[in-house]
Amino acid sequence: MKKPFINDCAVFSPNMSPADYHRIPSLLLTDDNVLIACADARYDSFYDNPNRIDKVIRRSFDFGSTWEDIQTIIECNGRGRRNGEAAIDPAMLYDSDTKTVWMLYSHTPAGIGLAASCAGRGCDDSGNRYVYDASKNRYILKGGKLFDASGNDIGLSVSKNGDVDKNGEFICNIYASNGQFLIERTSYLEAVYSNDNGATWSEPVDLTHMVKEDWMRFIGAGPGIGIQLKGGIHKGRLIFPIYFSNDTNSSFPYLSCALIYSDDHGKTWNRSVSPNDGRVFEGKKLSAQFLQEENAQLTESQIVELNDGSLLYFMRNHSGSGKCAVTKSFDGGDSFSEVTMTELNDPICQSSVVSAKYNDKDIIVFVNPDHKTERKNGTLKVSTDNGATWCASKVIHEGDFMYSSTVVFDDGTVGILFEGDEQMKEIRYVRFALSELGI
Repeated sequence: MKKPFINDCAVFSPNMSPADYHRIPSLLLTDDNVLIACADARYDSFYDNPNRIDKVIRRSFDFGSTWEDIQTIIECNGRGRRNGEAAIDPAMLYDSDTKTVWMLYSHTPAGIGLAASCAGRGCDDSGNRYVYDASKNRYILKGGKLFDASGNDIGLSVSKNGDVDKNGEFICNIYASNGQFLIERTSYLEAVYSNDNGATWSEPVDLTHMVKEDWMRFIGAGPGIGIQLKGGIHKGRLIFPIYFSNDTNSSFPYLSCALIYSDDHGKTWNRSVSPNDGRVFEGKKLSAQFLQEENAQLTESQIVELNDGSLLYFMRNHSGSGKCAVTKSFDGGDSFSEVTMTELNDPICQSSVVSAKYNDKDIIVFVNPDHKTERKNGTLKVSTDNGATWCASKVIHEGDFMYSSTVVFDDGTVGILFEGDEQMKEIRYVRFALSELGI
């Protein structure tokens, strides 16, 4: 007889949220044992952007037995796939040095998603956003005001939610699908942070100008979680996995992943090279900027720190092999070794990966749909040899299973937040003891 889960509940569903659809879980535990669950609240449809997508969280103080009410921490404008602004795909990490929770996401204006994002950063080197009028004249948004190309204040103010105002009269919203003034039609990488275990959150911080190149179109988070390095010369470094598209084809964006990292607790961020930079694939040397090989795409990704200080990087693999791709970094995430295929099944889907201590062992926990071609049969697997082999497994959800996020608790239990509803309305949480696996 199968042992029941310690906890098994819906964390996000239409009856407890302002939205009808929920996707893309992120799960994080703080040093104060506050468990934070985050998801996309998707209005009108379960589709990716373009769509109206907010960011919502719930917190638990008992490892997921009970949860606070939903809190909307990023509220976007508009409704529907054409007119909805989006904050899509969360990834959280915890900075133990400053007791700060970071959340990374991709921000797009109405009508813009992965395919429609134009090339460019949409901002200057200081992060001031570009705004255009109907005649394609460029303005700079700085300090809540619009300035023309000569640096003149044109008498228009812009609120934090993008509303353009002149002498108290509403003109338009820069994130809308049409209007007198619109922000550049691309993807932006943004973050919010909390210094009180997720009770309150900062205003959005724009990272785009620090990590995006002019040749990139889409840019997005992990999704899932990021990590803080615990040892070595880069101890304390904050690392988020990201992925992005290039501009080699106007109709089909070719995607690669990379890491962004901060050595000053989030004040500034840098981007690593991509595992696709210098990779030899089918006899050809690749680069992320000029990639045009659809099967060489490496997209949604997660990273863990190993006990020797190296980093093991797990990547969604589009080669058609049905296996998860990995690479290693020996310099804190700046560069990577050869990309190889694991024994882990990957139906071209995000995976959840964490490293932890259990029974004095260093373990890696990997969760994904354990199938070569279909997103089903959600399974947890454990490695005790740094990912070389996988010695134990447990089926979490036999039916539809998509994205997930995982936490290993000090009491030897593991919590998993996952999509297991083909209608994309509900995100569930389960918790069970690792002792069931006999490791």
